[in-house]
Amino acid sequence: MCGGLAAPNLLFSQCIAPLGMENGAIKDAEITASSSFDSGNVGPQHGRVRTDKNGGAWCPQKQATTEPEEWIQVDLGSVHMITATETQGRFGNGQGIEYAEAYMLEYWRPRLQAWMRYHNSKGEEVLAGNVNPYLESKHQLDPPLWASRIRFYPYSYHKRTVCMRVELYGCRWTDGVVSYTMPQGDKRGSNWEFYDFGYDGHWDGTELKNGLGQLIDGKFGHDDFKTDFYDGQTWVGWKNDTRQHKPIEITFEFDKVREFSSVHIFCNNQFTKDVQVFSTAKVMFSMGGKRFDKGEPITYEYIEDRIFETARNISIKLHHRVGRFVRLQLFFASKWMLVSEISFDSVVAHGNFTVEPEPTNVPQVKSHNGDRHDHKIEIPVPNEINEPAIIAIILIGLTLVILLLGAIILIIYRFRNRKFFRSPNSSNIGFTGNTLPHLQPESVYGMSEKGSSIEAYGVTEIEDYRRSHGTMKSSLRSTLPLPHPCDASENNEYQEPYQAMRYAPYYSYSSVVMEMQDVMPGSIRKGPVQQDAYDYAVPEASTLPLLSASQQNTLPMARSRMSSVSSKGPRISVRSTQSEGREGKRSPTQQEALTALKKRLEETTILEFPRHRLRMLSKLSEGAFGTVYIAEADGIAEYATTLSLGTRLVAIKFLGEAATEKEK
Repeated sequence: MCGGLAAPNLLFSQCIAPLGMENGAIKDAEITASSSFDSGNVGPQHGRVRTDKNGGAWCPQKQATTEPEEWIQVDLGSVHMITATETQGRFGNGQGIEYAEAYMLEYWRPRLQAWMRYHNSKGEEVLAGNVNPYLESKHQLDPPLWASRIRFYPYSYHKRTVCMRVELYGCRWTDGVVSYTMPQGDKRGSNWEFYDFGYDGHWDGTELKNGLGQLIDGKFGHDDFKTDFYDGQTWVGWKNDTRQHKPIEITFEFDKVREFSSVHIFCNNQFTKDVQVFSTAKVMFSMGGKRFDKGEPITYEYIEDRIFETARNISIKLHHRVGRFVRLQLFFASKWMLVSEISFDSVVAHGNFTVEPEPTNVPQVKSHNGDRHDHKIEIPVPNEINEPAIIAIILIGLTLVILLLGAIILIIYRFRNRKFFRSPNSSNIGFTGNTLPHLQPESVYGMSEKGSSIEAYGVTEIEDYRRSHGTMKSSLRSTLPLPHPCDASENNEYQEPYQAMRYAPYYSYSSVVMEMQDVMPGSIRKGPVQQDAYDYAVPEASTLPLLSASQQNTLPMARSRMSSVSSKGPRISVRSTQSEGREGKRSPTQQEALTALKKRLEETTILEFPRHRLRMLSKLSEGAFGTVYIAEADGIAEYATTLSLGTRLVAIKFLGEAATEKEK
């Protein structure tokens, strides 16, 4: 989120109040000195500006030189940000003539654990003092300093007696930042040095440690860093080439464990000068300052702006994360990255907090010959695992496996169901290609009925058929010509009722007359397939003329033209042919065919079949005259033969329990 100036800038503009030397907020006991010429008359307790008591100022025993030794100290009790100082000489009711024309400052705070000499942004340590004993001289500190104790050292370019009255301006430091550690800035060409000149910690040549500086002084840089350089350096910058494209790491240490709500980073975006805002910022937290790998870092992606070059404040929400150390990782978006100010919105967190265990150091074991060998001890450290993501991946994998198994089971079930519950006739009719029986165009056997224009199927002589086609198997698959053409490749798994009704009742047939297969002409089994096939039909024994064995040798042959066979269904044309030596013989009538069928049924002997060689498969239908099942017969013989072809599908009819003897 981009915004205006951060809150600390408002605090800095208000951080100009006197801290209590004049008004007495700072007690006499909190004001000390290295020495006093007369502690009762010109002691340190009298070194307050615009206060003229007793001697009217603090006066040390020794005279001031360019190597000052005497000092007056003010103890503030806690860390304050000092923005200005004020000095005054001794007036002493008009008798005093002593004053300090210059002075130096030293300050102390707990994190430093040592006294530090103050210098301004230009590197100057000597500050201008007074020009007479009664006028005050106020000096703005640029950069400000953070201290709980501060000392004034009188300075003189020639040896002289001095007296001083002092005051401090600033405010209590409540942001809680104790120190920050980061790499020192880089130099750009020969004109600009983007260093942190106000840093008061340790500089080891590459990194700044355990101090405070420009990044928290509350001063913001200009849009044009060149203008800012001449007005007063406030930008700290790093060059991407010198960092091997690694991010800039800045680690902040706070006085107590704090709860953070946001961080504000003021950046330069003068992209025409190869300066841009960072591309990505990562924020990590720690209790002890050694390990920052506990918990996911907060990652912020900045949208590149190559339109406006104004400097801007980037605010990142920290979602009330808790820690005493905060580490920022700023990734480069261009060749240069300039930062002027970093501040945090935080409050002191209450509770018990545990410091992370420090990573185990690798011990060095000294051998007997004095050489040192490194013995690495690898201690497994559990990595942070995103458990919800792992669980989601596992659940998705299990779901895919279950769906795959379900699909396989469904395919197998449908395959087995189609295999074991298909219609027996559709699985046993073994016609291939175009060899299915059909009506032959020429017939030597015909029958006509007035009003219906029906003629029976043509039948050639048995001997002629056998000579031309060879011996035919006696099976159900080649017994009778179907009343309509069909193709084995188009067999349905069950018969559609409308298909059966299209050809009933004239061309239905029964397995009782299977012996007629030997008298069927070869042409009946040939021909193109034009219509849908059906697997079984309701037997209509009274409509099909049958021939007995004795009649097969005395078939009356007739020479006739093609007669049309028609009904409410499709029209079938049959042409009868004339056979040599059989002219003049008439065709049998329908009554004669019916009489032959009845006689055939009376002479037929029903053979018994062992019950244990039948395996019931499914129930086909159920009606008033019993129940019909589909079964598998093992070793059943072909009709009128003793030849067995293994297992076959048969239809079995069971009469009801209340069936009469007549029905049986």
